[in-house]
Amino acid sequence: MPEIEVQPTVAQVRRLLQEQLPEEFRGLVERPLSPGAQGWDNALFRLGPAHAVRLPVRRAAVPCLLHEARWTAVAGAPLAALGIAVPRPVFRGRPAAGYPWPWTVVPWIEGEAVATLPLGRRGRLAEDLARALTSLHRPAPGNAPRNPYRGVPIDARLRAAPPSWPATAAVFGARRTGRLRGIVEDGLRAAPWSRPPVWLHGDPHPWNLLHRGGRLAGLIDFGDVCAGDPASDLAGAWLAFDADQRSGFRALVESTGRYDDDVWPRAAAWAALYVAALAANPGAGPDFDAVVRHAVAQLDPSAGA
Repeated sequence: MPEIEVQPTVAQVRRLLQEQLPEEFRGLVERPLSPGAQGWDNALFRLGPAHAVRLPVRRAAVPCLLHEARWTAVAGAPLAALGIAVPRPVFRGRPAAGYPWPWTVVPWIEGEAVATLPLGRRGRLAEDLARALTSLHRPAPGNAPRNPYRGVPIDARLRAAPPSWPATAAVFGARRTGRLRGIVEDGLRAAPWSRPPVWLHGDPHPWNLLHRGGRLAGLIDFGDVCAGDPASDLAGAWLAFDADQRSGFRALVESTGRYDDDVWPRAAAWAALYVAALAANPGAGPDFDAVVRHAVAQLDPSAGA
């Protein structure tokens, strides 16, 4: 897990709110405030029943927060018609109170992470996510952000962040790691995306998908929002679903006619690269161990769960 450089406290976040929230948000200042989830990039604090405060915990995450603040509403706009909520920032704060970077207040989206839902109950979610991503994957404007770790040609991704295959082998063994490397090589041989760059969520793994009653209710964490090859988003199908569910996901995606013939080998390669990155960085919160092991089993069924 990347090193945490700053760890915000409840008292610090309360002071930021007291000093900076404008009049229209003054009612939030004294709402209950408590620490929530924390991942590689951001700390989340629950603020009353309907909001959260999002603060980077390392300098490298600041550009992601700025992209999120600028582009979530634009990129995620089509999801509203599907009844899928996105955390569009409602306020952007500035460094103060000993905290060095920008921060945001976002809506709290009710729901449970798909990562906690038993696999057998995710069937309808596969269809929901396919509709969500195909809705989101529309041509992006020329000034949309680019991300060296998402949506780029696979050879560019390998140059920007070479996977640590020895670290992966230490977790999954040489044979399974060899299979993952083979999937990445298949993706490298596939034709690259040659159509206009489309909007990407950037990180649709099962902890960023929220459900209510087995239906997709929210798509959160737009920190990696960018324009590029949709294959890196479609890789989420290996992280979240089993083979039958993924077949339904794929059929719905293909029915739109928006994707090229080689999108699936590239998507599988992206899934293998995500597995390698997570295996090499244990300790990220939330718990990705089950997600990673599930993805390995999907990419290499002979590996088992």
